[in-house]
Amino acid sequence: MQRALITALFSTLTLGSHAVSFSDDKPVKVTAALSTDEVAIYRAVLQKYVSKESANLNISLNTYPLKPDSLMSGLSAPDCLKGIQLENLSMVSHSFHVLPADILPGPGMKLVDPKKQAKIVKSNDPSKTIGKNKSVGTAVEDAFASGLFSMSEIAFDKDHRFGVVSYSFWCGSLCGNGSTLVFEKVDGVWKNANRPCGGWVS
Repeated sequence: MQRALITALFSTLTLGSHAVSFSDDKPVKVTAALSTDEVAIYRAVLQKYVSKESANLNISLNTYPLKPDSLMSGLSAPDCLKGIQLENLSMVSHSFHVLPADILPGPGMKLVDPKKQAKIVKSNDPSKTIGKNKSVGTAVEDAFASGLFSMSEIAFDKDHRFGVVSYSFWCGSLCGNGSTLVFEKVDGVWKNANRPCGGWVS
């Protein structure tokens, strides 16, 4: 199961960034700028994932589609979307954005080309580097340092009270984790609603 999820993730990350038609079942590039709410949610995801603002993290320049029927999304979990009707799910399940630098909350984070970073991740895969003059600890540390963090498109309800986004961190064939988060806007601030949408670890 976990190997299948990693394979699915790699396939998503290596999709081309060219705008294509929905009929091709390939993601369409959205050229409109991110909304203030989208920027705030992406920043909240990154702040939740890392414990320090100075933490280093390679973040995919491109988002990926939020697929409701994907095993990785967790949207089918019983209480994940209970009472929430997402308005733009059909659109965000077939589209992607190029992320702007203002989504980065810390100086150690950088936006990277997902295709180029995927090659680096593969070359630093612990399953390949362990035993090649690298200890287990060093191999894992190097894999985490070159890992690729990616975020999905964001689905909102009609009133923009809730926003749903997935993320994944990929650092090798059996190295990574991911989850889906539901954010709720409370007094103008997007906060993690702690919904049980599941996650995965490899």
